[in-house]
Amino acid sequence: MLTAVLKFMADATAMCFSPHNNGLFLNYTSKCIQHILSSLNQLCHNKTQFEEEDKKNTIFCLKSSFTYAAKILNVTLPDSGESSITTSKAFTLANNLLDLIVSIESCLGSAYASRLVAAASPWLPDVVLALVSPSVLQQTDSGSEHSSASEQIKLNFPKWPLVVAKTMLLSAVNEDEGDHECSHPDKYSAFNKLLAMLIILLKKNRSIRDAIGDIFLVCSLVGLEQRDFKLALGLLQFVCSKLFNHDDRDWGDMMLSTLQEIYPKIERGRAEHTNDDELEKLTQAKNLIEPLWMYHRYESGKVNMTDD
Repeated sequence: MLTAVLKFMADATAMCFSPHNNGLFLNYTSKCIQHILSSLNQLCHNKTQFEEEDKKNTIFCLKSSFTYAAKILNVTLPDSGESSITTSKAFTLANNLLDLIVSIESCLGSAYASRLVAAASPWLPDVVLALVSPSVLQQTDSGSEHSSASEQIKLNFPKWPLVVAKTMLLSAVNEDEGDHECSHPDKYSAFNKLLAMLIILLKKNRSIRDAIGDIFLVCSLVGLEQRDFKLALGLLQFVCSKLFNHDDRDWGDMMLSTLQEIYPKIERGRAEHTNDDELEKLTQAKNLIEPLWMYHRYESGKVNMTDD
């Protein structure tokens, strides 16, 4: 039923029947995806056993739902103009779609999630544009939209950054152990394939990479504020080793603005740590970004030590 509703809305937006309702369509589409996420999470929590035929039917419907939702993004984004409401709704929907992929992989397994990733890959540019749309609007507006995107993340923290952080930390453990056969298997291999596509896509556009990189940094900042140092460290590892090379100092202005908040919080966290594990993770995080911080503070002058 939800798939049929999404198809109707995708067709309606494509034919421009109601362009003034784009924000409403985006919001309702997000609600549909959130309902699917809630149902999947409930099934996983109850450890519901799926028959193979049920899995095939489920993934077929979910692939269709993802495609229709992405089509709605594709049509509405160019018409968003300077509407902060539309960009905010698009940002939420993009996060919901990424959460859908990781939830399917967690619930149904990587083989079925790979089918969704294959269907999602042509729409990845639209998802990326939806994620960065609040930041792009901020660059031409008063500056309030960037904080709005940050607030959205803080109020409704998505699931997919948690998965990124977890897989980065797991990868580091495997490397430290010299684990060529990988005794810690990659639970989210399908989602990681999508991330690999994302990295390739971002390297083609520095301004978009800056905006996406800033989303990862804001999520890392949330980890620091909530004392979830695994989240903070894992996302910093992703930014410093995947989005950029370790010795790459060419971060954009948005990322440097958030770095200016992150580094002092890491320093304070190290001073206030309550156990050795916290200190270790905060020290690793500091070591990752300290060369960049020192360069931009003392040479480029683009960052300064700030107070809360």
